[in-house]
Amino acid sequence: MKNKRFPVFKLTIEKPSSLTFVLQETFWIATCNNFYAFSFSDNIVYKSVIGKSWFGLEKTSIWPHFDMNGASTVIEIWHDGDGLNLYTTEPRFSTIEKLTSYFPVGTSIVNNED
Repeated sequence: MKNKRFPVFKLTIEKPSSLTFVLQETFWIATCNNFYAFSFSDNIVYKSVIGKSWFGLEKTSIWPHFDMNGASTVIEIWHDGDGLNLYTTEPRFSTIEKLTSYFPVGTSIVNNED
């Protein structure tokens, strides 16, 4: 997308193999310490935010904002690609037990609210 300081891809993924392909080809973004998130609905907008740089100068950044009204799921991959946060309003992920059933056996899941 134009006018973004980081790569932004908007895709329609219709089958699991397409999602696998996209993750394999773009995961380098997260491992290079860049913002990396997936939203499973068209619920993201970007807003300009003025903050301070490392040297105390004003810096304009683009921040993503997700609309979580209604059924929404967003996966944010950690800056080093070594974990993720999942934000959801969907009933199928409403408990740790339900969420765990979608991951391979042995996957470590920690509830940050505990």
